Amino acid sequence: EDGPGPNPERLQFDLAKNSKLPWNSAVLGILCQQLKDQCTTEQWPMQRPDTYIRRLLTERYKRLRTTWRNAQPKLTEKGTVETPAETEARLVAERQVVLKQCRQTTHRRILDHIVKLKTEGNEDDAGAWKWLQRLVKTLGEHGMSSDESDIGNDVEEVLRVKNMGWCHSIARELDLVDLQRLVDTDIF
Repeated sequence: EDGPGPNPERLQFDLAKNSKLPWNSAVLGILCQQLKDQCTTEQWPMQRPDTYIRRLLTERYKRLRTTWRNAQPKLTEKGTVETPAETEARLVAERQVVLKQCRQTTHRRILDHIVKLKTEGNEDDAGAWKWLQRLVKTLGEHGMSSDESDIGNDVEEVLRVKNMGWCHSIARELDLVDLQRLVDTDIF
């Protein structure tokens, strides 16, 4: 408010505050103008109103701020602030949970699509695909493997297999689902 405002050559948000803060609002205004100028210079075929561009930039700012806030050190169970290593470990663990959920959702979505196609085409193996679909839905997230062990950041992750008498490995069947997605690229 008292200074010259954001430097257009080195724009920087105040991520501790929301987008309505005068500083952040000024940064968004500069970004909006820069995008409009680029649009005019490059003669983009679609021209959008300022309000539309501003709304898009504001939404991107909100996602950026959420990511930044999630990456800030939190209090541990002992009441101390996380170290950088603990913060990184927490973020990696949260990301792995999200990725696992995405893989599981992808398997279910692919199976739903395959079953629909096989049923509509009255194909002989439709029953087998329906069975696999029911199996994956019945087992849920705990019935699917954690996928292969990953090696990252010079740390090797070793997963222990839980052997349960009632649960047989369905890795081969899930590989069939993934293979079907790769074989039928025109469908998926």
